[in-house]
Amino acid sequence: MSHLFHKIGYSLRHWSEVGVTMQRKLTVYFACTVLVVFVAAVVLIRTAGIMPGSERNLGETLAVQHQNTFSAMTKQMDLLTARSIHLSEEITWTMEQVLIEHGKTFEDVNDNPQLILDLEDSLYGALETVLRSNACSGAFFILDATVNTKAEAADTSRMGVYLRFSDLKAVGTADQHMVYFRGAADIARKKQIQMHNRWDLEFDTALIPCYETLLNFNQNRLAEGAVWTERFRLKDTWEDVILLCIPVLDQNGVPCGICGVELSQLYFALSYPAAESRFGNMVTLLAPAEGRKYDLSKAMIGNAAGTYLKPSGLLNIRSGKYYQTASTEAERYFGLSSPLDARLCSGQPPMVLTLLPEDSYHQASHRIRQIWFTGAAVFLILILLLAGGVSGHFSAPIVRSLNAMQQRKTGEDGQNARIRSGISEIDALVSFLQTRSEELKTRELPPEIDTMLQEFKVRAGKLTPAERMIFQLFIDGCDVQTAAERSFVSVATVRKHNTSINRKLEVSNREELMVYVDLFRRCGRLEELKNG
Repeated sequence: MSHLFHKIGYSLRHWSEVGVTMQRKLTVYFACTVLVVFVAAVVLIRTAGIMPGSERNLGETLAVQHQNTFSAMTKQMDLLTARSIHLSEEITWTMEQVLIEHGKTFEDVNDNPQLILDLEDSLYGALETVLRSNACSGAFFILDATVNTKAEAADTSRMGVYLRFSDLKAVGTADQHMVYFRGAADIARKKQIQMHNRWDLEFDTALIPCYETLLNFNQNRLAEGAVWTERFRLKDTWEDVILLCIPVLDQNGVPCGICGVELSQLYFALSYPAAESRFGNMVTLLAPAEGRKYDLSKAMIGNAAGTYLKPSGLLNIRSGKYYQTASTEAERYFGLSSPLDARLCSGQPPMVLTLLPEDSYHQASHRIRQIWFTGAAVFLILILLLAGGVSGHFSAPIVRSLNAMQQRKTGEDGQNARIRSGISEIDALVSFLQTRSEELKTRELPPEIDTMLQEFKVRAGKLTPAERMIFQLFIDGCDVQTAAERSFVSVATVRKHNTSINRKLEVSNREELMVYVDLFRRCGRLEELKNG
């Protein structure tokens, strides 16, 4: 290591002795200025946390997507609640008309198959209208009556109709395949609706957690009775669903059943596709919160393509500066969560979550930073080239002026031609030197100048033959590299001779040496210096 520092120090000393051209100095100056500004900008960007791929960028990306998803889900839930309330009111009104026509009250519906059939037939149209709105995957109503109160499961078997979409491939299309899941078979045949392969005449209310609770509803507004179930497996199917349930009132304002809509897991996934971002795909969840834990088996999960999220296990949430960290047993996610203005029958608040896999973020962040740093490197190279071009353009007229002075260009009158570089200070200096040169030609050298040149000539006579050869190449205008090529020796040897020459001639650098050479040239005594 010490040997390396010694070589670096030796090179710097010789570089200073040989001298550096103006263009190189300007190039280094411009390049250093740009580099300092660039580094300061990078430090400022990193300090502010806005570096591409930073945690702040991720937080902003998650915030935008989460806000869009939360707004869309809030709008969907409000729409479904409004339509379910309207369905409940329409059921109440229609049911009252049917009972009046039959001269019956709701207490007479039990064990009356014909009345039950007429009620379901009359209410079918309102149910189909809700389903055809394409805002849900199913619609239903259940009335607290049964065709046979003496049947084995009569305590939980209740009349009603349940319509569902099957074979969903898209959301919002007009031509959806509708099936008859619950209700009297005569209605399905009359309406020419295909019956579900797991059709049943009545509902099993034991599988609906909020049914008994809603039958005890005693509020003034139906909206206060709107509750959502958690995710559960729909009986006799392979599908998971959540239900929005609204109480149905009889003509006396007493709850006599429920109605509402269904959101299947498939419908939810189609409604909330995986959102693409520069950090990877983001997935949407609707889940009941238990403190900082979420049971994924009870959550509705949007399209999870590329997110590895499965509907099982617990999701643990930990808050951070820009986003939250969510962990399962196998994966970690970054995301945001917000409470939805809705009620679950379990009493837990429903939460909307937007999650992004940690692995996707790190891979994308690494890729973004690579692109950014590559662009920065290209920018620096272009700046260096520009600095070289600008410095060359700036120093070119100065170099031309010096070359013209060395070549002693003359005009038609035999006088030195006036040299213009386009830089007023340089032109004034050249003009002064030309004037002084003319004055020197017209009179003898001052004694002190003549003595100085004589002493320099004597010192030059002490050079060794090898040093004299290098010295003569310097007089001819060669630099260290050119002198090495013309004398067939290494650059290091030339530098060594150069150091010895400077020491013997008592000059500190190349510029001072060339001042003496120029004085000999202007006095017409350059041959004396060459011949020793």
